Amino acid sequence: MKMTKLISDAPELTKIKAKKLLKENSIGKITYRKNLLQARTEDGMDYIQKILLEDQEVKSYSCSCNREEILCPHLLALLMKWAEKPIKEVTVDKTPKATLKNTKSNLKEILDGADKEELIEFILSLRSYYKDIPVIIRKSFLSSTDEEFIRETREELLSLYHSLKPTSSKESFSRYFNRLLSAHEEARHEAKERNYLRATLLYLLLFEMVSLPSVGMESFLFNSHYIKVYQEALFPLAEKKYTVRESQMIFESLRSICVSLKDLSNITTLLRIMKDYITTEKDFDHYYETLLLVYEKDTVLPYDKNNLLYLEYELLMMIGKAEEAKELRRENPSVPEFRFMDAESYLGRGKLHEALLIVRDGIEKAGRNWDELIRWLYMEASILKLLHNQEEYVEVTKKLLTLGEYRAYTDLKRAISPMEWHGIYEKIIEDEEVKKNLKGVYKRIILEEKDKRRLLAYIEENKEFIPEHYDFLSPEYNLEASRILSEFIEDSASSANGKRDYEYLAQLVEKLYIYGQTKLGNDTIMNLVMRYKNKKSLHAILFELKDSYSQSGPYIPE
Repeated sequence: MKMTKLISDAPELTKIKAKKLLKENSIGKITYRKNLLQARTEDGMDYIQKILLEDQEVKSYSCSCNREEILCPHLLALLMKWAEKPIKEVTVDKTPKATLKNTKSNLKEILDGADKEELIEFILSLRSYYKDIPVIIRKSFLSSTDEEFIRETREELLSLYHSLKPTSSKESFSRYFNRLLSAHEEARHEAKERNYLRATLLYLLLFEMVSLPSVGMESFLFNSHYIKVYQEALFPLAEKKYTVRESQMIFESLRSICVSLKDLSNITTLLRIMKDYITTEKDFDHYYETLLLVYEKDTVLPYDKNNLLYLEYELLMMIGKAEEAKELRRENPSVPEFRFMDAESYLGRGKLHEALLIVRDGIEKAGRNWDELIRWLYMEASILKLLHNQEEYVEVTKKLLTLGEYRAYTDLKRAISPMEWHGIYEKIIEDEEVKKNLKGVYKRIILEEKDKRRLLAYIEENKEFIPEHYDFLSPEYNLEASRILSEFIEDSASSANGKRDYEYLAQLVEKLYIYGQTKLGNDTIMNLVMRYKNKKSLHAILFELKDSYSQSGPYIPE
């Protein structure tokens, strides 16, 4: 086949990767002898390309990145570079003469006579190969052990899972959880040993297991926590290099998970992560087929279907199919991501009112999908800010604050002049819906504003925060804060147990003495002694504290 036709007919994804390799100057020294074009490409590790040419026609080609005769990005990059600037044929291939077979006596002569540039390249390549020896061996001699290992582990985990019932013993749940944690440790070990394939397959298996229906509250809490852990573990593994066969195993595993799971609420997140594992056109095809398979399932919720459509849009854009991507947008105008893109487009062109119409429609349709609602509200706030509509901007900020978005407060404060801020702050902080967010945004705002009066009122209702803010409230509200602290100390003593707890209570009582509340401190100690007569160790610590602040000598208990 003609070289130019081979280049033009190459898949778009392969072209994108090849251009990236050329841009990064990843292709090393190129040699051409007896119609054989050779090069070494650095792409995570070194790969060797060989292309047999005859009158600008490509007769055959191969690359050490795979065992199959496919046009990989490394080969395509070499063809592109050769088509741009071919080199003259050389008569002799220069190779480093320094090998381990040479004796020590003539090593100096060999090194002196070797081509210095190639010698340096040879030494650097040895360093690279030495570092990657375990990975190279695994990639070159891939066996069925990974598949067998994953299959056996899956069968074991499923057996333990299916034996669980809400009435099962604690030991049964512990066995299942411990086996999951053991598999997690195995995955971490494999990643550390740079067996990235097995690590990826294990994390995919663990993701599948914690996506199964929960059996009881303990199982639900375990699954909710570890599904995020396994998602985060898959991100860095996407950056590693996999052979064609390894990639196929990864995407087959992904497809198997999508087929077997009935609850697909977490699948869109997994698919978004696994998109980063696509490196070849085969990966792309496998992934795309899986995406469509999930989309056609009846159990997929409308919100997740919208996310899948946006993933499909990203795939089409990734391979340069802009027209097909635009057609997908036209066919599905109600997808929130597409609507958001439309609003951003209007905003970028200065059409604020048109953007605002789309945003308010998005807010209405978001319903109780909090993440989507928050994103639309932030865009509405930014538009109202540009329109200088302060009154509505403040109202939108209140809505964001009720949803726990502290950033909305800081954004608003930056946008309002210091002269106007006090009045705006009073409107926000007195809003009943904002006040309901007592343990989140409301507290952070009054602390940021150093509003001691409102902080005192807040702590009256939430005494557990008094140790943290007692110093801040003094001296302006020392009397009120000291009373709250004393009440908190007496209430906390009921659950105090052991020397550490007793010393902590003594430290809190000492705060009363430090801030001049000696009588209250003495009364608090006596109340503790009388209420908790059996806690003799606590008595000793408190009396020692009382003696250190006593002006009339040590107190000797009866």
